[in-house]
Amino acid sequence: MRKKADWWSQAFEWFSNRYVLTVAVGLVWVTFISEIDLIYLAKSQMELNRLQNQVDHYEIEIEVTRNQLIDLTSNPERLERFAREKYYMKRDNEDLFRIVEKEPAKSPNTH
Repeated sequence: MRKKADWWSQAFEWFSNRYVLTVAVGLVWVTFISEIDLIYLAKSQMELNRLQNQVDHYEIEIEVTRNQLIDLTSNPERLERFAREKYYMKRDNEDLFRIVEKEPAKSPNTH
C-alpha cells in the first residue's frame, strides 16, 4: 500500500507544477475537446489522401482518353473500327450479326 501512496504523492507533486499542469491541460484540449482536434485532423488527412488518389486516377484516365481522341480524329480507319466495335455501326450494304454467348444455367441445388 505504501508504494501506491508514494506514486500518488509523486504524481501530485509532479502535477502541482503549474507548467506541467498547463501542458497537460493543453494536450487534453488539443487531442479531445477542441473543434479541430487531432482525431479530426487524422481523419481529414486520410480523406485528403483518398481524394488525391482519385485525382491521380482520373488524370491518368483523362490522358488515355485524350490520346484515344487524337488517334481517332487523325486516322479515319481507326474511327470506323471504333464505331463498328463500340456502337455496332455498319455500312449501308452490310448486314451485322451480333453473337452473344449465354451464361451457363445454374442448377437450383447449388448455392
